[in-house]
Amino acid sequence: MRRVTENMVAFQDDPESSPIYAATGKRSDEIGLAETALAEMEQGLRDSLRQQSRLAALGIAVSKINHDLRNILTTARLVSDSMADSADPRVRRVAPTLIKSIDRAVDLCARTLAFARGGEMRMETGRVSLPELFTEVRRSLVAPEAEEVDWMVTVPQDLVVQADREQLYRVLANLAQNAVEAGATQLSLTAGVFDDGESWYLRLSDNGPGLPPRARANLFKPFTGSARAGGSGLGLAIVREIVEAHGGRIALVESGPAGTTFALEMPGGVARPEPVEPPRQVAQG
Repeated sequence: MRRVTENMVAFQDDPESSPIYAATGKRSDEIGLAETALAEMEQGLRDSLRQQSRLAALGIAVSKINHDLRNILTTARLVSDSMADSADPRVRRVAPTLIKSIDRAVDLCARTLAFARGGEMRMETGRVSLPELFTEVRRSLVAPEAEEVDWMVTVPQDLVVQADREQLYRVLANLAQNAVEAGATQLSLTAGVFDDGESWYLRLSDNGPGLPPRARANLFKPFTGSARAGGSGLGLAIVREIVEAHGGRIALVESGPAGTTFALEMPGGVARPEPVEPPRQVAQG
């Protein structure tokens, strides 16, 4: 017990560099269990501190480049404005999407800087037409294979919800982008209202290869939950943070060789006269 106590005091004083307790593993009594638990706790805490240090460094870097990046995007916005008056009909057709994407990037820079300063996600809720938002997400996917994806959208045309439009766009764009990059050629979006008339649901299914075991085991965890080589795993972490900031929840319903399905349950402000049949209840995500 003296060794355990001395190690605990030393680790408390300097958790980043003091030696982690070396459990002998030879005892099966309460002291042996305490030794094992202490070693595991110290290792887990050190790993968490290292990740927090990396995130803090990342936050500082983002804050430093945010100003210059916004200036670059402002210049791009001015150039893209002139494209709307181009004599080429193809240029005029794509200009609105380009302008909207640049505006969204500028807004994301502002929100990121505000989050870095205040630590909380800023929400700007309003009326959001889900059919219109789905269309915008579909047009904005950047994967080379996106044009070959078959979209199946089942949503009432008058379904309007109360949410932060830009943040909800990020949720759908991240989920759809992940599916397409994983090799999905079909995406199915379903949305409707629960019987209470005060909350709504959204499901996104794909026919991709499914999430690998490591991604499922670390779902929604940044830097560890990526489904592809070289990925950061930030997409799903961002998705869950936004959904929970709305007071909702997201869950992985299923994932396998036949595809993957995510389901969202969201509260608030549904503007639709008659409810529709909801899907089966999702597990807590």
